[in-house]
Amino acid sequence: MNAELIDLLELVAKHHEVATMATKAMPLMVEYLGADNGSLLLLSQERVVHKVLATKETFTQVSDHKVRTVIAEGLAGWALQHRQGGLASNTSLDARWTSMGDASIGSALVVPLLSRNAVIGLLSFHHAKPGFLRERHLARAAELAQLIAPMFDVALTAEASLETLSHICRSASQPSVLLDWHGNVRVVNLAMKTLDIVWSPGQFSQSLLQRELGVDTVVQCDWEGLRALKTLPFEAQSFPFSGVGVWIQLSSR
Repeated sequence: MNAELIDLLELVAKHHEVATMATKAMPLMVEYLGADNGSLLLLSQERVVHKVLATKETFTQVSDHKVRTVIAEGLAGWALQHRQGGLASNTSLDARWTSMGDASIGSALVVPLLSRNAVIGLLSFHHAKPGFLRERHLARAAELAQLIAPMFDVALTAEASLETLSHICRSASQPSVLLDWHGNVRVVNLAMKTLDIVWSPGQFSQSLLQRELGVDTVVQCDWEGLRALKTLPFEAQSFPFSGVGVWIQLSSR
């Protein structure tokens, strides 16, 4: 494994939120392949949940409709259906190629991100020159996809778990707050808002709740049973979800 690839993987591993991972990594992946631009579509049950389109220096936007068209009819759709990489060395001669609006793409490739026997993403690279992207680029992209797929799978799973916990937290009748594993306050339900001791968006470390609980970090929110708050007439129960976050619920003493 070369140094350039190691640096890229270390960058991906350093971040934990899916959108940040994709945004930070995509320009470097484009450079690694020697492409003009590229895209990363992250999927949940074949539905796009994140998309990043980038050159080495800039990011671009594309409509959801165009993305759906490419997945249904284009080279990306072929890669998704066949669960293998696809190469269009000359896009004008390849029936699988469907443009997302950039007529200057002469060659393209798409590789799937496979994890736990499912396609969790599609990684694409493009170049203006027909014939530029070849089998060696496809092999390099396939190796990259194989290495980053588990990292993105973990991040997507954590994101989905946080979303589920967010719904539960919002609907709870008792004062409740959901923190992610990095100390960000993700959800403060209505009952907790009335106490005005923790705020979203915000950091747990900057909240009154942290002082009331007598802890320094989210990792320490793993006590068993009920924990009395220092000055307020409440007890707290903690529900930690390792690698995802912590749900804290209060009840009156």
